[in-house]
Amino acid sequence: MSNEIQVFENKYMAVMENIALLEKQVKDLQDKQKALKADLEKAMDEYDIKSIDNDYLKITRVAASSSTSIDLKKLQEKEPALYDELLEDYPKVTTRKAYVKITVK
Repeated sequence: MSNEIQVFENKYMAVMENIALLEKQVKDLQDKQKALKADLEKAMDEYDIKSIDNDYLKITRVAASSSTSIDLKKLQEKEPALYDELLEDYPKVTTRKAYVKITVK
């Protein structure tokens, strides 16, 4: 480990520990939220409620749906010339900002 990394880790270890703890709490809360939403969805289906608006929440039961799109990966594999031609005529450039990626263990 380089000296710079070691100095950085020593200086920011508490911050990294706090981030790891918060990430775990966020995941736990998201799991609880998912379970609660599933319960509400089931109850709304049982009572045939499409939407409800109260002091706490506005909930709308959105029905299942499907959509069709082009699988660009398969198009590129099976029709590389067509894929290249379409990419040349209809390019789409997406710019993503820099960020810090953290994986909690």
